[in-house]
Amino acid sequence: MLQNYLLIAIRNLQRQLSYSLINIIGFAIGIACSLVIFMYIYGEWSYDRHYTNADRIYKVGVSFFNMGGFAVGPEALGEFLPKEYEGIESFTRVARSNDELITRNDQSFYDLVYYTDSAFFTVFSYEFIQGDPRQALRHPASVVITESVAQKYFQDGDPMGKAIVLGKDKKTFTVTGLVKDDKRSSQLKASIWASNENMLTHQFNWPSASMYNYILLKENQRQQDLEKALDRLLEKQVYPQAMGVPENISFEAYKEHPNAVKFYVHALTDVHLQSKLNYEISPTGNEANLYIFGAISVFILVLASVNFVNLTTARAARRAKEVGIRKVVGSTRNKLITQFLLESIVMTTVATLLSLALAQISLDVFRFITGETLLNTLLFNYWNILLVFAFALLVGILSGIYPALYLTSFKPVRVLKGNVSGSSGGFRNILVIVQFSVSMGLMICAAVVMRQMDFMQTKDLGFNQQSVVTIDQIPKLGSSTEAFKNILSQQAEVTAVSLHSGEPGTKAVISYATYQTPTMPDAITLNTYYADAHYLDLMHFQLIQGRDFDHENASDSAAIILNEAAVAELGLENPIGAVINKELTVIGVVRDFHWESLRASIAPAIIRPGNEYLQMGFRLKGNASGFLKKAETAWKQFAPGEVMQYHFLDENFGQILQKEKVLGKAIGFFTALAIFISCLGLYGLSAYTAEQRTKEIGIRKVLGASTTHVVSMLNKKFARLILTSVLIAIPGSWYIMGKWIEGFAYKAQLPLWLYLAPVALAFGIALITVSFHSIKAALINPVDTLKYE
Repeated sequence: MLQNYLLIAIRNLQRQLSYSLINIIGFAIGIACSLVIFMYIYGEWSYDRHYTNADRIYKVGVSFFNMGGFAVGPEALGEFLPKEYEGIESFTRVARSNDELITRNDQSFYDLVYYTDSAFFTVFSYEFIQGDPRQALRHPASVVITESVAQKYFQDGDPMGKAIVLGKDKKTFTVTGLVKDDKRSSQLKASIWASNENMLTHQFNWPSASMYNYILLKENQRQQDLEKALDRLLEKQVYPQAMGVPENISFEAYKEHPNAVKFYVHALTDVHLQSKLNYEISPTGNEANLYIFGAISVFILVLASVNFVNLTTARAARRAKEVGIRKVVGSTRNKLITQFLLESIVMTTVATLLSLALAQISLDVFRFITGETLLNTLLFNYWNILLVFAFALLVGILSGIYPALYLTSFKPVRVLKGNVSGSSGGFRNILVIVQFSVSMGLMICAAVVMRQMDFMQTKDLGFNQQSVVTIDQIPKLGSSTEAFKNILSQQAEVTAVSLHSGEPGTKAVISYATYQTPTMPDAITLNTYYADAHYLDLMHFQLIQGRDFDHENASDSAAIILNEAAVAELGLENPIGAVINKELTVIGVVRDFHWESLRASIAPAIIRPGNEYLQMGFRLKGNASGFLKKAETAWKQFAPGEVMQYHFLDENFGQILQKEKVLGKAIGFFTALAIFISCLGLYGLSAYTAEQRTKEIGIRKVLGASTTHVVSMLNKKFARLILTSVLIAIPGSWYIMGKWIEGFAYKAQLPLWLYLAPVALAFGIALITVSFHSIKAALINPVDTLKYE
């Protein structure tokens, strides 16, 4: 019986080849897009869930002096919290070194290294090939590496027991463990773990952020229990050493004070998508974007399914007699439903095979068009392929249920007399409206996102971020810093140069300090840029009051410059000459400038001289490549053996906008595919409609109807449906994007045309699609259509 059903299904696909291809292609594109998005969402959601005890691992961050929350916390947590709370099974501290110098056999490399302790591999489950996970990092000079690192640094054989030199201090470590590479999604991305024994200061300063603190709780312990233990620790250890708050303040008042130490607890599996703390151990994701991508995935799948239902029910008349005859000769409705569901599954299976190729192609196309990587690959294991086919089977059944029920509902007596009337026409109209409502809504959303992205990229930031290159890790130059600066400042390309620590648009180098005027009851913490007298020239900050620093004026070592937001925050009516912290004098005010995401309002910032600077910035004119070559030559002269690291200032805000850019490009890409799928279905439906009315068109032309009249007649029905979609799409997308754009402190203007233009474009594409078959039908000679009547 099954073989017979399959044979009939294949014959029907061949008999209606053009419609079958439309269905299969539409389905394949829909499944491919949905799979790509689903696998991306799954990859983001699955971060750190592969660890054996992932559900019991928590990370503790900190905030103090009103600086905002930090993912790193005080070293003292590892000493005191396990004594306070018996529910801890294991506690590990991690220090991250992004570009650690690694030396082996006279070869130097830079790699990501985690300095941690022996408890790390009891908290996080890694598969050891050699070595004992509980003992591997007990010795202060021990290091654990992965297979790939062993192949890179130890090509001469087994790495166990061999030496490797880490850091600029060139400390020797011995390999005591070898673990398998793990490519699964994780915030913990290092493949080299070295003992942190020599890094621990044992100075228990609570207002500090130096270590990533991870805790493995015992069975049956909850996050609430850990948070209560941290509150007890706060009262017993932190509060008695309270800093930055009024004296004799009560514990309850201390907890409410903005300068107080506060702890933040995140479950390990929540960190990637939900943490908003600064300095996470690796970049976090965006949970809101996942919901948007998920909605797009569902919408695209719905569009593909709608096409299937529409085209199948539209062509029901051609199979009505088949159903009638089958029922007359004894076939039951259940058997017929099985037949039609099997046909649906066969079609979706063929579409799935095609979608696997299309999914990989779409990833490559997305990467080519946008320059962004949404997902590396789709088919990285057999389980994914099985999941794909299970997904296709489910979609095939769900999409085929209504057509199967509709086709098997025909009464034999009526259909064998040629009467094939039904109610599916109204249902098909609803489906067309749903299709184009979704497609137009996606187009409007894409237009709004792109408008906001363009606004953020072109908005005046309050300084000039173009043509500035920053050289990092200046302390590596040592006493040669000034010589290095003097050589490069004489280059023709350089128009300004400044030594500083920190710059707008990045928190890679950021400093906070407390400030208090004589009239303020409490000090407040503000972002601070430490810089020399040329910093304003370098950044092109606009001085609106007072003067710039003067390097020849010794008293300027105690001078500061504020932005307008800092003036307001400190409550200074006449800022020039104001004394802050009893020793700092305000000498200037610059116009407000953005120094963090445009999702946030401009925050107060202070510029002041420093003792040691971490960066050196150069404003250039012309081509930067020549300057960078000269800089590299000078760097090698003054810092031999060290690699010069640099970046361009405009990259800072580019990185801040990265997630929004990916969102905008992805919405645009998948919206184009959604429109294509909708038009593909409309193409098939209009072709069928034109075919059904061929004789009517012939009669109308014989009676004098013009081609224009015929085209208008055939397009009228679809035009009404698409206009109905417009009335649904505009208010729906207006509400959704209104909620999205509320997340930005600075918003682009969204004029009415921004909503109408995508709708007009979608409407035009749909009419062109329908008109193709309408014009084709209208141009047929009536003699050809009526000669058999």
